[in-house]
Amino acid sequence: MARKIGFSVAMVLALVLLASCGKDAQKAIDEAQTAVNAARDAGADQYAPDEYKSAEELLTKAKGEYDGRDYKPAQADALSSKNQADLARQRALDRKAAEAQTGKPAETTTAYNVSSLGEQPVPEDQAKAALKDIHFSFDSADLDEAAKQALVGNAKWLSAHPEIKLVIEGHCDERGSEDYNLALGERRAKAVRDYLVSLGVEPGSLSIISYGETMPLDPGHDETAWAKNRRAHFAIAK
Repeated sequence: MARKIGFSVAMVLALVLLASCGKDAQKAIDEAQTAVNAARDAGADQYAPDEYKSAEELLTKAKGEYDGRDYKPAQADALSSKNQADLARQRALDRKAAEAQTGKPAETTTAYNVSSLGEQPVPEDQAKAALKDIHFSFDSADLDEAAKQALVGNAKWLSAHPEIKLVIEGHCDERGSEDYNLALGERRAKAVRDYLVSLGVEPGSLSIISYGETMPLDPGHDETAWAKNRRAHFAIAK
């Protein structure tokens, strides 16, 4: 009898917890949808296309996870979507303001994945082969030997294409606060830029940006995903 009562209590608690997780996930999705709509209204699809696309994709993923009752990942992806949408909105507003002030089109970056480099007037196959992402250890902006070797290859390609201007993106895994990860992403991007400059790359052809944890390459929540997300990524500036 005691076992049956204990089992019943456990089931009730589990259902309550599941319902609570569902409400939290739905709230996060609603907030992300509002942020995505605000970003679109601000012109982010034109002025911050990378960030806006990422926000939309993360929101779609969160909704699918919610429908499958996978509430914790749904909440996490919805929060990432909101962060990315907020970033897209702010960058769109900043770029529109700069365009109005200078009278010149605002600079944006290419689509987020390197596969889109074919849209630019550069050799696509060479770009894919040469511009390798640089990965970092947990909570570190130090370049290990593998990273330095990869950057030597990147520098050689850049030296052969001096007309190319790059944006070096600093990224982090999801652990740590948002502000901390933005600072860490910036340190990673700076470390990569400084090493490329030491290899002879023109400093004026390199700019940096930190996305912190807001643009994960792998949306998973384990060490395999985190290792992929601790990186510096290269995008060609238009």
